[in-house]
Amino acid sequence: MNTTREVWTALDKAVEQRGWPDRMLYALYPAAMGNRLRRATYQADAELSEQQAQRDIRELVRAGWLTAKGEAQGRYYTAGADLPEEITRGVREPRPLRDPYA
Repeated sequence: MNTTREVWTALDKAVEQRGWPDRMLYALYPAAMGNRLRRATYQADAELSEQQAQRDIRELVRAGWLTAKGEAQGRYYTAGADLPEEITRGVREPRPLRDPYA
């Protein structure tokens, strides 16, 4: 199984169902993988203006898919309580290692 592909595909479907622009995948993917997201990183990854990045993140926070932590320069975002669990479930569960030589 490829966790990266599974998470990206599930996010892609969820974003499409919500009617959000595809660029939001660049904001949601790091959070879904258990990492922190910064606005500047999202802005660079999705090639957006600062205003577009702020608007997108604000919408994702309002929807509960991202949660803001910290203040001002130290602000970052993590997965929100309403990010669908079926997207993040496989990331949090340990998977058995497979022998690459078998």
